[in-house]
Amino acid sequence: MGKDTIHTEIGHFLCVVLNSRPRKYRREEVGQVKLGLLATGVLRSRVDYGELARWSAEHGYQAIDVPDQPANAVDLARGAGLDPAATGGLPPLIVADPAQREENVERALRRLDEVARQGIGIVMLGHGKVADKSDDENFELARLGYTPVAERAEKLGLKLAIEHYPNYGRNLAISPATWRRLFELVPVPSLGLCIDPSHLVFLGIDYLRAVREFGSRIHYAHAKDTEIIPEGLYQYGILAGPQFGRKPVGQPGWWRYTLPGYGQVQWGAYVGALLDVGYDGILSVEHEDDLWGWRDDPDRAREGLIVARKYLTQFLPG
Repeated sequence: MGKDTIHTEIGHFLCVVLNSRPRKYRREEVGQVKLGLLATGVLRSRVDYGELARWSAEHGYQAIDVPDQPANAVDLARGAGLDPAATGGLPPLIVADPAQREENVERALRRLDEVARQGIGIVMLGHGKVADKSDDENFELARLGYTPVAERAEKLGLKLAIEHYPNYGRNLAISPATWRRLFELVPVPSLGLCIDPSHLVFLGIDYLRAVREFGSRIHYAHAKDTEIIPEGLYQYGILAGPQFGRKPVGQPGWWRYTLPGYGQVQWGAYVGALLDVGYDGILSVEHEDDLWGWRDDPDRAREGLIVARKYLTQFLPG
């Protein structure tokens, strides 16, 4: 190909690009993701739930997680004008003792019936391993415990969401390989993920690729960030301290949870990936930033939630 032909082709390409306009999506083509939150730390332990729900609505949040206590929590959320986001209250289902597992499954089924009556669509599901069992054994125990609960959830139109928090090696479904294996063992669509990029960042896992691979299994999405501290990584390595490198304030470590925007997550790309796979649920702020008072300072923790909302709204349709 001659130089004149190459220049002609490049010129044609640039002309098309420069004279084209971005596609304007119709509103119904873009998922209407709402911004929510869940009560963490001091906001859970020292602030009345009804008060937190009212405050959240007044400060621009649209949804909130609903604890199983107080019993009227869902009414308090709706009374404040918030959508109930997700709830919990399921007992452990990865259980070695058959009699205990059967009892826990029955309790879980009753809880699902209750959640369905309340009109909440998402139920968080724990995945703690049995400590003295191998991973193969734990996956089999998960299959036995999860299958009847996932089948009931499917019939009720509920979604089960596993937050893939590794819990320093104590949880089972923490990575793409383990999610894939679990979904093969329990191929019920109601069983899925609460995706949280903060955990994947410090594990070194591509959170954008994970969103795109497991999009159909993403039932809920958390908004939490992770800062990587290169000097701490250099000085102490990946296994620093009892929490595998997590950095408390003023102590050694190489990573810490932060509010959205203070860490490594590319929030525009993350929200874009969620929209790209058809996610139209709630993006829920999980505040665990030590520098913003989540453990012991209610006022500072609320300030952090205001900061998170202001930052995230730039990426949300609306």
